[in-house]
Amino acid sequence: MKYLLSVVFFIAFSFTSNAQNARVTGIIIDSISGEPVGFASVTNLDKKNTKIATSKGYFYIDVSVGDMLSFASVNHYHDTLVIKSKMLNDTIIIVLKPITKALDEVTVVATINRYQYDSTQRRKVFLKDVGVRRKTISNANSGAGVGINLDRFSKKEKNKRKAYDLFEMLEKNQYINYRFSPNLVMKYSTLRGESLYNFINEYCPSYEWLRAHTTEEDMKYYINDKLKLYHNKK
Repeated sequence: MKYLLSVVFFIAFSFTSNAQNARVTGIIIDSISGEPVGFASVTNLDKKNTKIATSKGYFYIDVSVGDMLSFASVNHYHDTLVIKSKMLNDTIIIVLKPITKALDEVTVVATINRYQYDSTQRRKVFLKDVGVRRKTISNANSGAGVGINLDRFSKKEKNKRKAYDLFEMLEKNQYINYRFSPNLVMKYSTLRGESLYNFINEYCPSYEWLRAHTTEEDMKYYINDKLKLYHNKK
């Protein structure tokens, strides 16, 4: 009897552990073109872990049920998703809405850099969602705009504070994607394909470092230094 109880306990414990610590896979696509969104960042906000999607938009990341994932890509509105148990057994599809530019906005984009323009557009949508259409904030991964899923939080004002904090965190991810882009890494290296993907994942600089080193020359020296480490490991 004791042996049987021990077996039952072991199976139950193993099942719980597997349910709590797992890995999800998915693909990120553009809501208008339907094409994959390559090299987007996927962050587990609970585990403070970030992965970069492949050039074809595929990603994997370690999660527990209830964790919140954020998705950020240059020229797109960011989005979030709370992991549910049923997602662990399937490939999830993340839909990001592109930031479209009207013809009369081309001059504006040419005057300021692309990140500043996109950030301004994302902030406009976010402030509209927070201030007017509260329901949109919880409707994450809808492809409808800046989706920030705050279902786990209560009280309106607390929701707003959490929304602002989360938005700023997602904007930091967008800035990292903009500065440490695959095109820039390819410009100063011979890395392509899987090697490029692995390098970006392993040596992505922090937001704080990027804000302190604002020139392309800084990025060139950073990439060259990290390339030495990368090739020495191989």
